[in-house]
Amino acid sequence: MDGLSVTAKDEGFVGQIHQGSGWYCFSTPRFKTITLHAFIINELTADEAAFGALLPHVLQRGTQKWPTYMQMEQTLEDMYGASFRADVGKIGDKQLISFHLEIVNGRYLPGHPDTLSLGLDFLQEVLDHPLVHDHAFHEAIVQQEKDLLKRRIQGLINDKGQYAVTRLIEAMADGRRFGLRKLGRVEDLERITPHTLYEYYRKVHQTHPIILFAVGDIDPVRIEQFMQHYQHEHPRHELQRIDPYTPHYHDRTLIERQDIRQGKINMGYYTGITLDNAHYPALMMYAGILGGFPHSKLFLNVRERASLAYYAYARLDAALGYMLIGAGIEFEDFDAAVKIIAQQLEAMKQGDISDQEWEFTLRAFDNDILSEEDNPSQIISRQLEHLLVGGGLMGEALKDALHQVTRDQVQEVAQHVRLDTVFFLTRDSDETATGTEATTP
Repeated sequence: MDGLSVTAKDEGFVGQIHQGSGWYCFSTPRFKTITLHAFIINELTADEAAFGALLPHVLQRGTQKWPTYMQMEQTLEDMYGASFRADVGKIGDKQLISFHLEIVNGRYLPGHPDTLSLGLDFLQEVLDHPLVHDHAFHEAIVQQEKDLLKRRIQGLINDKGQYAVTRLIEAMADGRRFGLRKLGRVEDLERITPHTLYEYYRKVHQTHPIILFAVGDIDPVRIEQFMQHYQHEHPRHELQRIDPYTPHYHDRTLIERQDIRQGKINMGYYTGITLDNAHYPALMMYAGILGGFPHSKLFLNVRERASLAYYAYARLDAALGYMLIGAGIEFEDFDAAVKIIAQQLEAMKQGDISDQEWEFTLRAFDNDILSEEDNPSQIISRQLEHLLVGGGLMGEALKDALHQVTRDQVQEVAQHVRLDTVFFLTRDSDETATGTEATTP
């Protein structure tokens, strides 16, 4: 697939990405802060996911200029109470090593200090000058962060709802990269050493796509000039678009058994529509009416009227083009829940949508989109997703498009939604659900 080389001037952002290095700036007086998010973007692989998950947490523990975490914290405090965090994320088949900094805009401080320069200098120190000795990270720091990450990986099993969703996506992926976990595997984590982690850092720092997003009352030229530092003589890897999901299965059921108190049913559907598709606003209305909000069909019919679920929802993955339906149920209600969920999808196919469902869903999306405008991090997140998918509507343009959607368009979208996999997490002794026993990871 061809790499991206895009210049954007949409939804307030200006910027571009070329030869793996990019910047996007949303210059607005709406906020009294400056928000800077830097992302190093990896193609998810089983062998390196744990490296990518561990690296940002080690980098935020110290630099050459500030060799201790306390010194970094004091520096942030001296920067007018700036906040900073490093973490790992995931969109589709991409792992995101992220660095987030928020600082007060100097325009609103006595003496008008150049806080943008302070923030950019801090980011550059973290990205370019880690705490290293003899070509290796500090052993104690690496071990501490490995222990913390190991607990996070192992802790996923304790959140049964999220665990079941993760297992469903793994099953739908069927070995493809979008099914890999962003935190990696414990067995890979245990093999990481301070030296191999530093070698990994050097590789991603020099060759992987890097993008800086900035939101605030700032001059975009400053962001462009800063990112010139990361445009090396030898170009980085081109940023690749996310490969959309295609189904490998049709209407199969997987069962996993654990010692749990509540059954978790999760269902994955192919839609064939991603964020950059012209039919995406109609798909949003479809999913919203079906299960996006407390007034939606799944919530009212599965949870309220039939009393079959503790919760019920539908949500879209805009980057991959699938829909998930989830519900927490009593173990013996599996067949009844599957049946009534199927009835709600059939109602959508038949165009059985009330005026109240339509209007309430439009109003809920309006509120969601408007609330995004008050959150710089959400503005950045949607721009990043837009970039990785290769297009699509955002903000006010998306809001307007939703209001142009017709019932016929929603009904047409409904015809193409197809069940891929049902994943049911149930108790050890449950014999009411039938399907293929899932392989426990």
